[in-house]
Amino acid sequence: MVADENDKITEFQEKPEHPKSNLASMGIYIFNWDVLKKYLEEDEADPQSENDFGNNIIPNLLRDGRQMYAYHFSGYWKDVGTISSLWEANMEVLDPEHSGINLFDDDWKIYSRNSGMTGHKIAAGAIVENSMITDGCRIQGTVKHSVLYSGVKVEDGAVVEDAVVMGGCVIKSGAVVRHCIIAEKAVIGENAVVGAAPEGAEKGVATIGPGVYIGDGAKVGPNAMVRENVEGGEEVC
Repeated sequence: MVADENDKITEFQEKPEHPKSNLASMGIYIFNWDVLKKYLEEDEADPQSENDFGNNIIPNLLRDGRQMYAYHFSGYWKDVGTISSLWEANMEVLDPEHSGINLFDDDWKIYSRNSGMTGHKIAAGAIVENSMITDGCRIQGTVKHSVLYSGVKVEDGAVVEDAVVMGGCVIKSGAVVRHCIIAEKAVIGENAVVGAAPEGAEKGVATIGPGVYIGDGAKVGPNAMVRENVEGGEEVC
């Protein structure tokens, strides 16, 4: 966003190599509905349009001299356009003192969808440290510095560490899941290994796709992106 001394937007650059301004768009806009509707309808009728706010709608508003102003936001915001940044954002939720995002701040409540599941249960002998455990989770193994979405099951002897595990996943007995993102309803088989702590400057995050089954004893490397089932004992780098 290029703005003048009154914060009136004079130019919008979509991912420029050499930007004229240090104001980055957060992708959050407030419009008068009648104006927005007019430009959306015109854009939809244009076969040459990419139907994109940054490439089409905002430039068209500027072309017609519409008044738009920038709001300087100073709170927490993160672009989660990459696998690594999505993982980082979830980890930052666990460290509100340093990250600036606090899901439990009563003065700035963040509401989420209720899963309708029962409360989570942590079995005798289970270990949970510095983690966010949501509705319906059943924890028998070890969970450290991780975010578990609703309905996740961590069986006895399984280890989940520095991981984001989305809804309905099952981490079976003896499996080890580290520094990774596990998408919805995936199953990690017994004694399987997914991901690993990064070494040196490495930032790779292992990713398991939704509904994928990782077979018993399989190994998935720290940079792997798995979209299909993995057979038992198989190794994926």
